[in-house]
Amino acid sequence: MVQSPLAIYQLSDGYCYNTDSLILAHFAKDFIRSGNRVLDIGAGSGILGLLCARDMPISLEMVELDSKACFLARLNADNTKFAKEVIIHNQNIFDFQAQGLFDVVISNPPFYNVNIIKSPNERKNIARIQDSMPLDKLAKYIKRLIKPRGNLLMCYDARECYNVFFALRSAGIFLQNLRFVYPLRDKSATLVLIQAKIDYKGDVNVLPPLFTHNSPNQQDNTKDLQAIYQWAKTFSIKVHSQDIDTN
Repeated sequence: MVQSPLAIYQLSDGYCYNTDSLILAHFAKDFIRSGNRVLDIGAGSGILGLLCARDMPISLEMVELDSKACFLARLNADNTKFAKEVIIHNQNIFDFQAQGLFDVVISNPPFYNVNIIKSPNERKNIARIQDSMPLDKLAKYIKRLIKPRGNLLMCYDARECYNVFFALRSAGIFLQNLRFVYPLRDKSATLVLIQAKIDYKGDVNVLPPLFTHNSPNQQDNTKDLQAIYQWAKTFSIKVHSQDIDTN
């Protein structure tokens, strides 16, 4: 199916979606089925959930702390033909009370180490740094949201693999498929894509690596990354938070 371009309004003074989001959405589509109830945690402007909903009919909910981002996620959903019924919760995920369990939880959570230099923009810090959504606490909360045979789909900093794997296992969520993402063939992985279940007891399947670039030139994308961009077909429209009235 040829997809129409997906316009995404997002905050010019907030954390914007990036290639990680598109890679995760592309990875996730193989584990989402028509009719699934899907929850997007830390949805931002809605990019992950909307890409999932565009591929097949799902029941979609989003949770996002930032009220301005929620406003834009609602706008982005309303501007589609396929996601007008999405439910958007403007609250902290740890305050979210779900009405039933989900087939799929998807998230690109804040995964930068708390020791990095913080931005003067607190909105960006909340979206980027782990202490706004502690991994161990998040894993335990996600366990409460997923159906017994449901899927967790997420990405994380590859350098934090030990911590993320330990946190998920401690929460009773077991890895099934992993894929590592590398900026170049001779560089270390920067991202790990994760599919996990609470009822899985088998071996972990490590999928072939995804290399994003052929050279240090940021325009020199590999065929794999080009295919993801062609599938996603998104374009960004920047809006400043001061220009949004949520009242």
